[in-house]
Amino acid sequence: MTVRRTAAAAPGNAAATPPPSYNFNWLFLKRFARLHGLMYPRIWSVNFGLLIVFLAACGLEQYLAYRTGIMSGQFFKALGDKSWDDFVVISIINILIVIAISITMSARTLVTNSLIVCWRKGICEYFHSLYLSGYNHYRLNVIDCDIDNPDQRITADVSSLVDAYGSMINKLVVTPFTIAYYTWDAFNRAGWIGPTGMFALFLVSTVLNKMLMRPVITTTVLKERKEGEFRFKHLQVRSNAESLAFHGAPFIEQKKIDEKLHDVCKTQQNLYYKSFGIDVSVKVFAYLGAIASYLVIAVPIFTGSYDNMSGSELSQAISENAFVCIYLISQLSNLAEITGTVASMAGSTHRVCELREKLELYEEDKDNIYKGGGEHRLKDESANSVILDVNDDTRPLDQNNHTPPESIVDNLLKKSETVTDPGVLLEFEEFSLSAPQGQYTTTLIHKLNLTVNIDRNLLIMGPSSSGKSSLLRAIRGLWPPLSGQININRKYVDRTFFLPQRPFFTNGTLREQVFYPRLIEGDDRTSDAEKNILHLLSIAGLSGLVDRCCGLDNVPTWNWYDVLSPGEAQRLAFVRLFCHNPILAILDEATSAISQDVEKILYQECLNRKITLISVGHRDSLKEFHQQMLTLVGSDGEWRLQNDIVYSSRQNIQDAVYSSRQNMEDVN
Repeated sequence: MTVRRTAAAAPGNAAATPPPSYNFNWLFLKRFARLHGLMYPRIWSVNFGLLIVFLAACGLEQYLAYRTGIMSGQFFKALGDKSWDDFVVISIINILIVIAISITMSARTLVTNSLIVCWRKGICEYFHSLYLSGYNHYRLNVIDCDIDNPDQRITADVSSLVDAYGSMINKLVVTPFTIAYYTWDAFNRAGWIGPTGMFALFLVSTVLNKMLMRPVITTTVLKERKEGEFRFKHLQVRSNAESLAFHGAPFIEQKKIDEKLHDVCKTQQNLYYKSFGIDVSVKVFAYLGAIASYLVIAVPIFTGSYDNMSGSELSQAISENAFVCIYLISQLSNLAEITGTVASMAGSTHRVCELREKLELYEEDKDNIYKGGGEHRLKDESANSVILDVNDDTRPLDQNNHTPPESIVDNLLKKSETVTDPGVLLEFEEFSLSAPQGQYTTTLIHKLNLTVNIDRNLLIMGPSSSGKSSLLRAIRGLWPPLSGQININRKYVDRTFFLPQRPFFTNGTLREQVFYPRLIEGDDRTSDAEKNILHLLSIAGLSGLVDRCCGLDNVPTWNWYDVLSPGEAQRLAFVRLFCHNPILAILDEATSAISQDVEKILYQECLNRKITLISVGHRDSLKEFHQQMLTLVGSDGEWRLQNDIVYSSRQNIQDAVYSSRQNMEDVN
């Protein structure tokens, strides 16, 4: 049985789309509402429990705030009546209330901050599960490229969003209830003119602030994008510090970094200019609210509603009425004051949810990993067939278990009923390939027919940009065929290992680097496993690396890319390869930074371990370790296949040469 990757239609050029418009609108509300499913994933989650505690703290805080607000009126009455006993009781009660509200407010702040942490954790974990699912990260950063700075959106933008939401959730949750209560109370105390005047003032401020918000939201989105570009430029210098030092031209990068900085500062200053109007509007209506509250109180006083009260009772009534009206306008002002925060949060929400929607689209359409019309749709053709997702992490399984894990078996590679020779690892049938970026890209490979057998190593050579690495991308499932198909032997698909030219090193210990891309298990920490690692490091000439790392299980404080030379990185990648000991290893110029004598040792070890190789390289010395050579000419997809290579110091090759043009003539 084989696993077959079929051809996709040639990807077309996507139509140019206008830049999205960001605003405080229905789209924002819809996106923001959907985020709550990540913030509160389950009723019995910690997040939901914290929300219940938060609501209880807010309710208690508002009750105590009300008691604190009418405290001055009680003191006025006790002092006006000259009642010592009442004064003592009121003092004791209100001291306890002040202590209680102080503790409650601090507890509410703590719970709010805890909610912010939980929100960020839930949202980021969800994004990680999508971003690092299969090849989504590759598609987002390399193929589509229409979402800028996905790393910043997951890190900085999510953080900005939850911080802004946390700073105003108290007002959003509590204010509607307090407005309702104090509206009723103000109506009872001052008649209809009390709440009506307050709401009229709030309505005017809301309309004005809504008009001022749109440019702030758009500029906030632009600022976040510029921040990402500025940070990426610094990251580029850090990641390529040695290369930059060899070029000896840091002044050029300084000029480019300064340009990014100036863009950020210009956009940031522009944001402050556009925020000025909202800030003025909020403050004006806040002070007008204080004046309006006294105007409302004056109405019942000057109309004679309180003429039958004593002096102390009138003082208490004025104090309490003033508190109710002022608190009502304060609650209405809270909604106006959060306008600036909402504008900032709306920009972050749009950026975060754009990324979410793109990643969710990828998950819904895993079969088609390229936009613009290209398809990678695969169907079951047999009840006996198994669909294999190339989104596997190439984890080697137990040698006695040839069944890929459930996370690997999915729907990207099509299975066929065809039963091939068990000695066949890989077959190309009428395989053509071009880059997926556009419809009119050059054909890199045209109608390739090739079989890779066990113990028959294949060397792929050719000039630069002829399609050597692109062919490996197609094998891995990153690029779809233009036509034809790749048949992969189902039995060995879980025993295939890819070795890129620039190995990836995660953060962690030396032992973790060796076993990557699978997690450390119990058997990996035994003395036998440790001896094996040390032996493999010795073969690659990296025994000293153990001392540099202070052991296999010490987490270094430095970055692996900063410390390892390119040659050391490639040798450590071979240690990783030997540790996994696959049936098939696919190497993309994996020894380009290694001397030929070390290269010979590493390749000989592959032969000793019966690892079948597909190698991309430029050195003639690699021919010694391969039996077949595929030469990509780099012109109209032309290729040449040479079988039964015999390597000698004079580079005599006795072979049968088949060109792609001859193959096409035979087909025709």
